[in-house]
Amino acid sequence: MKFQYISSNKVLMMSIMIITMILITSNTILSYSQSNADSLTFEDPLSGVQFQYTADEWIQEGSSLFGAESECSWLPCMKLPEISVSVYPIAMEDFSLENYTQEQSFYHNLSEGYKPIALNETTIGEEKKAFQYVYSIKSPFLMEEASNEIINHEIYSTEGVNLYKISFTAILDEQFDKYLNSFKKIIDTFKITR
Repeated sequence: MKFQYISSNKVLMMSIMIITMILITSNTILSYSQSNADSLTFEDPLSGVQFQYTADEWIQEGSSLFGAESECSWLPCMKLPEISVSVYPIAMEDFSLENYTQEQSFYHNLSEGYKPIALNETTIGEEKKAFQYVYSIKSPFLMEEASNEIINHEIYSTEGVNLYKISFTAILDEQFDKYLNSFKKIIDTFKITR
């Protein structure tokens, strides 16, 4: 058996490294748990959906989320930004999510005040196929505001015989820019629970 001499400096250095690793690990776990402490779960048993949102950005009222700083400053009352989920039965065998989304865009092209912006395939949650449709609409109720355009970012997906529509509605200004990333994070955690 061969013994090796280890100097006290090496022992001290190894001890410092081990303590440093323990502190780094505990700080990482603590900061991770603190960042998730503000995360809440939105669950709607009627529509059968669930997703995560942050309490400092959104407030749940009924089956919708509203921006934490949103106010009702004009009549009729439109609190924006808002996130809502709707479910529609689609008991047709030949239903196509892509065709449905394109029809929505087609109808808006024929209507006054609507301006289609984007229509493309996307995913929600854990890579579930979806289509998103983004359009703006002029609102006569926002004339006092700097912008009288409202932007709608809608995402459509299906499960069984149901069509799920996730809507994010905001004023097309810094409000939309401020909440868009938060909406994308919500979409990443979106689950259909039925």
